[in-house]
Amino acid sequence: MRLNRFVAEEQTRLPVEPAEPRQEWNVCGVLVHARAEKRADVEAALRALPGVDVHHAGADGRMVVTIEDVDGSWAGATLTRLYEIEGVAGASLVFHQSDQSESVTGEKGS
Repeated sequence: MRLNRFVAEEQTRLPVEPAEPRQEWNVCGVLVHARAEKRADVEAALRALPGVDVHHAGADGRMVVTIEDVDGSWAGATLTRLYEIEGVAGASLVFHQSDQSESVTGEKGS
């Protein structure tokens, strides 16, 4: 599963307790499938998570979601939490971008 591979790779790149705040920015595009009868509850729970934006929620339970890093919440960690939401049947990572540009770090790249 690509989601598990993504999270595992990111966790191996990061120290368990980072000495300083992360200097990169991640954004993930995710297709979330919710049980149709729980769609409204799942959508509300998603919107309550830090860094999550629901762009489309269909009546059939399919949702287009982006997850971004925010202070104190890495996008990958938020992504793995989606399965803890009651009514979520599945979540597929369909896009990931990571940036360490000057606009993120405040420094010029080498």
